[in-house]
Amino acid sequence: MKKEQYGLRDYVKLPPPTDELDFFEVLKNASNSYWADTDINKRIYGFQVQKGTKWKNGLNDNEISNFENDLGYKFPIPLRNFYKTMNGLDKQGINVFGNSGQKFSYRPIYYSYPDDLQIIKESVDWIYEEMGVNTEKLLEEGISRIFPICGHRFVLLDDPKHRILSMYGSDIMAWADNISKLIATDIFENIYNVWDFESNPNDFDIKFWLEGE
Repeated sequence: MKKEQYGLRDYVKLPPPTDELDFFEVLKNASNSYWADTDINKRIYGFQVQKGTKWKNGLNDNEISNFENDLGYKFPIPLRNFYKTMNGLDKQGINVFGNSGQKFSYRPIYYSYPDDLQIIKESVDWIYEEMGVNTEKLLEEGISRIFPICGHRFVLLDDPKHRILSMYGSDIMAWADNISKLIATDIFENIYNVWDFESNPNDFDIKFWLEGE
């Protein structure tokens, strides 16, 4: 990771994003360094990464196979590469509710295995129920299955490009071109070469999930 001074801001410079192991390793190290020096914003609502948080170690091949077996399907290479490099965070996310006096809330930000297996299953089941589909229907009709990476951001498992959708019940929209762009832009607001991480939702042509958009 490189930081370049531009005016009064420190910009994080990352290599162009790919869903390869090398990029995820750079992203892991960059974000660990970033969180070491970044305090949470007490004025906002929503879950934030706590200061000093680090990514947990990635999964080995046997652990990924167990993960796949528990879910009943094989991961595409980008998702395997992501989990080989990092497997969730060592601290839960925190919601300080704008420092309003409400009791702080905690939950995972990036889902890990096996700790968040039930959350992963329930997140997928909720979307399928809201959209009136199941795994069998999706496979029969050639519609991509989904997997949650963080919050309500899902990767399309069967999409050749493995693009990312924001999915909250039946409220669905295009979000990012791939996992690497999703994670980088979710973590950093100050990417120097931001143009490398831009996605064009207008280019998303995705069966069923975005029909009628």
